[in-house]
Amino acid sequence: MNAAQLLQDSLSPNQAARESATQQLEAAARDNFHGYLHTLATELANESQSIDVRYAAGLAFKNGISARDSVNQPALSERWLSLPESATTPLKQSALSTLASPQNRAGSVAAQCVAAIAAIELPADKWPELIPSLLEFGGNQENQNLRVNTLQTVGYICQVISPEILAARSNEILTAVVQGARKEEPSHEVQHAAIAALLNSLEFVRDNFEREGERNYIMQVVCEATQSPSIPVQVGAFECLVKIMALYYEKMDFYMERALFGALAYGESPEVESKGFAKAALPDILPVLLELLSQQDEDDDEDDWTKSMAAAVCLELLAQNVGDDIVQPVVPFVEAGITQPDWQRREAAVMAFGSILDGPDATTLAPLVTQALGALIGMMQSDPSLQVRDTVAWTLSKITDHMLEVIDPSVHLRNLITALVIGLNASPRTCNSCCSALNNLVSQISQPTDLLSDELQTSAMSEYYSGILKELMPIAERPSNHANSRSAAYQTIATFLAASANDTLPVVQEVAVAMLARQEALMAMHNQLVGMDDRNNWNDMQVNICVVIQSFIRRSPALAAPFADRIMTNLLQLISTSGKHSGILEDAFATVGALAGALEAGFNKYMEAFAPFLFTALGSYEDWQVAQAAVYVASDIARAINDSLTPYAERLMVALIELLRSPVVQRQVKPNAITTIGEVALAVGGGFRPYLDTTMTILSQAGSTAAAPGDESMIEFVQTMRESIVDAFIGIMNGLKDSGDVSAMQPYVSGIMGFLKTCWADDYRSEGFCTASLGLIGDFGDAYKANIRDDLMQNWVQDAIAYGRQRTASKQARTNAAYAQQAIKNLSK
Repeated sequence: MNAAQLLQDSLSPNQAARESATQQLEAAARDNFHGYLHTLATELANESQSIDVRYAAGLAFKNGISARDSVNQPALSERWLSLPESATTPLKQSALSTLASPQNRAGSVAAQCVAAIAAIELPADKWPELIPSLLEFGGNQENQNLRVNTLQTVGYICQVISPEILAARSNEILTAVVQGARKEEPSHEVQHAAIAALLNSLEFVRDNFEREGERNYIMQVVCEATQSPSIPVQVGAFECLVKIMALYYEKMDFYMERALFGALAYGESPEVESKGFAKAALPDILPVLLELLSQQDEDDDEDDWTKSMAAAVCLELLAQNVGDDIVQPVVPFVEAGITQPDWQRREAAVMAFGSILDGPDATTLAPLVTQALGALIGMMQSDPSLQVRDTVAWTLSKITDHMLEVIDPSVHLRNLITALVIGLNASPRTCNSCCSALNNLVSQISQPTDLLSDELQTSAMSEYYSGILKELMPIAERPSNHANSRSAAYQTIATFLAASANDTLPVVQEVAVAMLARQEALMAMHNQLVGMDDRNNWNDMQVNICVVIQSFIRRSPALAAPFADRIMTNLLQLISTSGKHSGILEDAFATVGALAGALEAGFNKYMEAFAPFLFTALGSYEDWQVAQAAVYVASDIARAINDSLTPYAERLMVALIELLRSPVVQRQVKPNAITTIGEVALAVGGGFRPYLDTTMTILSQAGSTAAAPGDESMIEFVQTMRESIVDAFIGIMNGLKDSGDVSAMQPYVSGIMGFLKTCWADDYRSEGFCTASLGLIGDFGDAYKANIRDDLMQNWVQDAIAYGRQRTASKQARTNAAYAQQAIKNLSK
């Protein structure tokens, strides 16, 4: 292959050329992995090659051994490690040598390649000479590019490798990094790379932070870097301070005391969770932030990150942190600025007010919000400045979110809604905020007064439904989605449909029918789409329409039922034309699931047409969102059609089991697939028996998944898996029981009880697991009685029941614990 040409084409703006090149490169990787990497490494190291080709080669090399997620990484690591050392050594040497390239982009991508190799080899106790080599490179004062790229490499390695693997060399690494970050470093490029490396290494230098002298030196270097004349160095240094504060907060008293002018001289001894740094700094920080709020420019692009925007975010965070203490010093700024002729001052005053609404106690803010509400509504309708009206709309969205109780429907609602509807047709960003405020109003005001009833006959919002939806519909039909305004309109329509009272149902049905017509019109345009922008626009509108139709179906299954054929016809056509667009498939499948729930047994007539799409999606391991959507809709259908699922059960079980066995699909799909197996079992009852043995083997394997201490994401995943496994056991048990075949489950009870015992001994066990497992224990006792006496009379079972009967346990946990206890008492009867 002509590698240089393919790499050049892989960057081409021409989609056909780009896709062809990518496919040929992927084929080369499959056919001869070592040869592929060797070619890429050669192009990367070739100083006479164009920089674009070199960069593309480096990126392809890195992507060939480094996955974007942990699920796919083991296969790539194994492929690399299967290469002989005689093959990998030259590749490593080539990547290392490229760190010294005079072309910055080549050296930078080589740093990524070295880190990707290190992430595989260092945990496998390979490449012991790497860190010494990098430390030597970092000290080379003759080659600035080599030092910069080496520090980048160190930073990347620290980012992707567990701290314990580098623990033995952490002091040397830290020394090299801090040396480059000092203010005495003559090269700002080196200092910036060192600061970035320090940021990534902070988690594995905990031992150094425990030692006061070393901690002081690190803090001195970082603080001095915040005063660097180089803006990138300053930014990196402040990022380091943020991360240091998050990681080593308990060590920060000494430094913050000096930084905040004696901040801890309050005579308080705060707990570890808060040392009151922000509250103590408020008198010094707040005036600066308020002044920065006023430094807007009429020509500021709304997508740019400006000083005033940063100040507003900081003010919000301060309000959340210090609570009521933020109110008194901000109110004078608001009162003084809101009537100023200068639009910047008015806008800053409104922004300040909106920024402090989340944090202080509602009773502290209520009088201020009540007093300000009329003025804000007036500004929304008549202020001459678009920027001010935009910020007023945002502030009203905050008030309706956090302070809705101060809005008296008989006093404020009509004027507020009038102002928000006017704002819908202002700038796209104002429209977005007004949609948010309307969302908040309808979702919070339209609640049943009788908590025992799901029906709401009327609400304070009912009289406005027709007018608001009439204004939203054309916005949802706009050809562009600037500032997300079109999507916001669709979301608001969906919320209004979901929250509708009975007296608005005719309007709701009218909107839903209009949405179906819009969906059909879009479908007719499918073959006329030209270019990616058209396609993306079409996809976005179809997704949003699905969301609205879901709301309609769920709000009133009876109203939706007469339109079921039309809805399903549209969805089947949409799914068949969507290709591999996961967003469309996710929402189309969710809408199918909603329709199944509404029609229940009546959905069976659509199964023959829908099943091929379902099974294709269940096999979409690479596109996990599609697989996830298919798993969800399979559950919805199983619950809806019950034993009518039997003709599809075998193929469905095969698909779910293959998905669980797949090493490719993202792990978050698997707990839901396990829950769906339980739903299938419950639906088909005795028809599940042919799959029982295979299912139990799969669930046993899934139940053995463990998490390393400290791995929070994996711990959470394991708990989710365990909840799903128990749900599946319950579904299988009850499905067999309902069909009179409960004895089929008995041989597995001892193994299941052993699994439950292990889970109950885990301090991280979830409340969901505890509640469900107590119900399962009760089911076992009720079904098998004395036949499983030995399993039920173990001490851990009584401990679990006692836990579930605590006063602090949830109502369902207490109910299930009492059920389990009674089942055990009945063993002797």
